[in-house]
Amino acid sequence: MSLDAVAWDACVLEPQPVDPAMARYVRRELGTLPSSIAYFAPVPWVVRSMTAMSGLSAPRGHVPIQLVEVASLVVSQDNSCRYCYGIQRLMLRVFGVSEQHIQKLEQGLLDAEIDPYAKSGLDFARRLSRAAPIVSGADAAALRNTGWTNPAIAELAFQAAYDVFMNRLMTAAAIPYAPVERLGDMFGLRWIAPILRFSMQRKIRRGLARAVPLTPEQAAGPFAYVVRALGQVPAARALRETLDAAFASPVLSRRAKALIFAVIARGLDCPQANAEAARLAADAGISGAQLESILQHLGSPDLDPFEAALLPFARGTIRGRPQQIQQRTRPLRDALSPAQVVEAIGLAALANTVGRLGVVTQLG
Repeated sequence: MSLDAVAWDACVLEPQPVDPAMARYVRRELGTLPSSIAYFAPVPWVVRSMTAMSGLSAPRGHVPIQLVEVASLVVSQDNSCRYCYGIQRLMLRVFGVSEQHIQKLEQGLLDAEIDPYAKSGLDFARRLSRAAPIVSGADAAALRNTGWTNPAIAELAFQAAYDVFMNRLMTAAAIPYAPVERLGDMFGLRWIAPILRFSMQRKIRRGLARAVPLTPEQAAGPFAYVVRALGQVPAARALRETLDAAFASPVLSRRAKALIFAVIARGLDCPQANAEAARLAADAGISGAQLESILQHLGSPDLDPFEAALLPFARGTIRGRPQQIQQRTRPLRDALSPAQVVEAIGLAALANTVGRLGVVTQLG
């Protein structure tokens, strides 16, 4: 399906100057400074997470790189994220996938042409993204039947969840997609693609070589159950650092953060994420009875105006067409500061990520 007809609102955020040190970090890790970075610049952890959890900074060493990129295209298409879809189309072209092949993939015509290993992986990534219902150990067992190992399943799950993270960031903020769509049609791409491909493959090799697994103590913190279950894969450290930075950020209160995670965990119906969000809410002074009432009604006299604005927004990010999500985001501008809007979008994206990753605890 082409995304040309997908409605996409005007951007919710204004681009801001990027801190020079942060810009250097992003360029070093990704080889470029994506156009989206300036829109999230007011909240450093959001910018860093976009980079740190990527397949270049935290390489997926157990899944073929081209399959990683195809899975990302499938998830972005399924979520109708025009910005991420444009990026993934470009990445497939860089990795040597023909325009004809991409068009067949878009139209769902490749099932007969790909092997059971790849097909099962793409189906899993799509189901994890949709989370209707969330994927389970039975879905992972089906992958093992086609040759997937547990580390590869963990990385595939993380990749799909990271794609959801990026889709929610770009969609909720309505980041302009034209710049990345133009890149995919760039004249001379086929000549510079081998250079770009070599550079990215070298970054991946270096990332795998320098990856150091987390110790049990280092895995501790909010949503530690997911981090520990990711095991030895490099993404575990990236997720731990992202979660720690998100909860340490002073832009929104710990109470507001706990509520965002609780609303999304309830909407996804993930028992582990629900339990962890309830624990975080209790630590922030919200009793179990208070939290249950808030989640049932998406409101409460106990909420301050900031919190009351965040709950329907958070709930709306779980599923929906881009314009629906964007229309949920726009009212935040009247209630929150620009930095608070950026952090709210980042937290909702992160909550959607960890809420879909419970399957990695069921790999055995």
